Amino acid sequence: MTDAIHLPGTAPTGDRVPALQGLLVAESERAITVRVNEGTWTFRRDDVLRVLPDQHAASSDGRPVLVDIRPGATADFTRRLRVDLVDRPMTIAAEPSLALGDELLQQLTASWADSLELVDCPGAGSATFTYCQTKSFDSSDDGINCDSLD
Repeated sequence: MTDAIHLPGTAPTGDRVPALQGLLVAESERAITVRVNEGTWTFRRDDVLRVLPDQHAASSDGRPVLVDIRPGATADFTRRLRVDLVDRPMTIAAEPSLALGDELLQQLTASWADSLELVDCPGAGSATFTYCQTKSFDSSDDGINCDSLD
């Protein structure tokens, strides 16, 4: 996690985890909210062990802090996204597949079929994949894949 800091001599001990570095933007009896580059964390007050001022950071948007949370804490994470109105429902794009190439894509399809408890046999009734790839002279390499049940 890029927001955790690991200063020399501050290794986690006991029930302490490394501090979260960010800007304290809200604090109440029930919750603490800290903004980081990727979004905003909101922790229950009971999950926060301590809040320390961050002497190494300066900001005009909030108070720079280091927040220690207990292991197993549950937090809400909100990220800021730009919204454009279009003629289709609002969605968030899925993360790109880790499968690159035919072999990895076949392994991903096989694990998908296993999770659905599908019988792996050639011909009708098996799971297959399709992959289309385009290459341009400018080194662009785009592709799309699709799992299907035959």
